[in-house]
Amino acid sequence: MNTLGDLASIRNNNFNLIRMLAATAVLISHSYPLALGREAIEPLSKWIGLSLGELAVITFFCVSGFFISLSRDRAASTMDFFIARFLRIYPGLTLVLLISVLLIGALFTTLGPSEYFSSGETYGYLIHNLTLFSMKFQLPGVFENNPWPGINGSLWTLFYEVTLYVLVGGLGAFAFYSEGRKFAGFLMFYAALYVTFKVLMLNTTLLEDFHCAEFFFTWSLPFVLGMSFYRYRDYIPHRFIGFLPFATLAVCTWRTPYFFECFVLAWAYLIFYLGFATRPVTDRYNQLGDYSYGVYIYAFPIQEILAHLFKGIGPVSMMLLAFPLALLAAIFSWHLIEKPAMAWRHGLAGVFSSGLDSLKTRWIRAGKGTA
Repeated sequence: MNTLGDLASIRNNNFNLIRMLAATAVLISHSYPLALGREAIEPLSKWIGLSLGELAVITFFCVSGFFISLSRDRAASTMDFFIARFLRIYPGLTLVLLISVLLIGALFTTLGPSEYFSSGETYGYLIHNLTLFSMKFQLPGVFENNPWPGINGSLWTLFYEVTLYVLVGGLGAFAFYSEGRKFAGFLMFYAALYVTFKVLMLNTTLLEDFHCAEFFFTWSLPFVLGMSFYRYRDYIPHRFIGFLPFATLAVCTWRTPYFFECFVLAWAYLIFYLGFATRPVTDRYNQLGDYSYGVYIYAFPIQEILAHLFKGIGPVSMMLLAFPLALLAAIFSWHLIEKPAMAWRHGLAGVFSSGLDSLKTRWIRAGKGTA
């Protein structure tokens, strides 16, 4: 019987396709409020209390938890790991932000060119979203009359994603993945924090204003589950029947305060079962490239443009028009920006390591000279 550990050592899997389906699900989900307004009901919301877009984000985070942990485990050093994460996120993000500010914003703003380009909000959008600190989702005068005003509301997840990358990097630096007791201690600490926060949220009003903490615990849960699936991969069987107890638990807790946690656990197991259930057709798909990130970051501004140009456009029409355009942008981003940038990983790691070694040597020499 194969375990996730057996299958994780094989390069071919279905996760590129799963991420692409998740990015497409976000596009589909966003088409409702972007076409009809904020009050529009997104798919799945009435059935399970989670929208299709939220389900997609859960998918992204649990897959990331597994493979970011694998990346940290295989990285030559902590510096190498963080350079790899930087190159995976920032080149594509930088380009979409520049296109949003210099092209989309300049073309569609209701302000004059001098007013738009002299506005602090214009550059604040660029700076805040590049640093991922207090992220902004609107540009001055841009799409203000759309059903859902803004420019790129999908970017909010990147702050939490990068925060969790830092967590993985820190755990890896202190050998939490190689030493079982340390990782088990981390899980117990995280579980204690999560349960405490959940109990306080359910029974008091003390945390009503702590939305950032609520978001962190909501989206860190699938990520930490992905980390756990990676750490204990050699003990987790790759069998569909293993999904059934978790699915039963989720069904039994439906409409209770604990449904989300049980559902995420069941969904994570299903995702990893499907992700490693390889087929020849998905092997061929993997050869195309990983377009999911590009679709995710370009879909929202493309949908806003469609909502602006075609007043009254419906959700289905928006999906049909936005998807091929977002896919073209993603193909461009992958082949000309993202993939070439990742090839710089080892070169940059070498440069940083050499620089740090040089600084360390100078510091030691300076210390000896002082002595």
